[in-house]
Amino acid sequence: MASNTKAAATAMATESVYTVAELANNHTAFNTRREIVVTALRMAGKETATFAEAKAIVEKFKTKEVK
Repeated sequence: MASNTKAAATAMATESVYTVAELANNHTAFNTRREIVVTALRMAGKETATFAEAKAIVEKFKTKEVK
């Protein structure tokens, strides 16, 4: 029984990984334009990311101070 619970927890902890294009096509989930998502992820050196990781990168990019 314990091994079934552990296997279920591992499966739930695994997040899907998406390409920059897939994430950019879903730009409304980030409350921004497609170009912002693409630029933020490319500047972070990402070709793929989980949704949570991408969201954090995009939010940081959107609030970055302009010099």
